[in-house]
Amino acid sequence: MKKAKKLCENPDEVVYSLEEISKHNKKDDCWTVWKGKVFDITTYVAKHPGGNKIMAGAGKDCTALYNKFHPYVNAMYLIGNLQIGVL
Repeated sequence: MKKAKKLCENPDEVVYSLEEISKHNKKDDCWTVWKGKVFDITTYVAKHPGGNKIMAGAGKDCTALYNKFHPYVNAMYLIGNLQIGVL
């Protein structure tokens, strides 16, 4: 799978609240949090091998959910360039 284009130059310097993240919970506007990092996964939703199951983490912290189903997958390889901030 081709890596996504980087969305934010210095994502570790941009801080978002859970309240802001929760507003982005739709397929066409989808953010999630993984290990304290905020990702705009809107472009990845359609590519997710599990289909719509990715929406279970939409607009919220998906760390526990991700670790339950994908502990062996390198998330930063797949969506690292989609990081837009930190929690």
